[in-house]
Amino acid sequence: SWSSTASAGTHRTHHSPTPRQVIMELNGERWFVPVTDTSVVSTSKREKAPSDDRGSVGAPMPGVVVDVKVKAGDEIREGEPLVVLSAMKMETVIPAPASGTISRLLVTAGDKVEGNDLLAQINIVK
Repeated sequence: SWSSTASAGTHRTHHSPTPRQVIMELNGERWFVPVTDTSVVSTSKREKAPSDDRGSVGAPMPGVVVDVKVKAGDEIREGEPLVVLSAMKMETVIPAPASGTISRLLVTAGDKVEGNDLLAQINIVK
């Protein structure tokens, strides 16, 4: 008997086929098989962080979200860690630019982001 699972990144910013890795188990031995998924027709880009909104938290560079430290509705203070981003084998902690409440959280661990992609929105406490 055999079983298989497939996984791949969830957000792409171009229109090329999506590479996936299929993991199959056959007679107790695992096989890792690269498969090109040609069923992907189009992909969407993430919302960008507006530069004139202090409560918008954008990605400082392209990378992968490693950890999300907050959830929507959380009360946060300026400087508190929101998201951990991995880029070029280095982890960067993205801090809150202001104190307030997380009104929107647009990423989860494993998401790929581009520079200035909106990660979170904060309702700033005046």
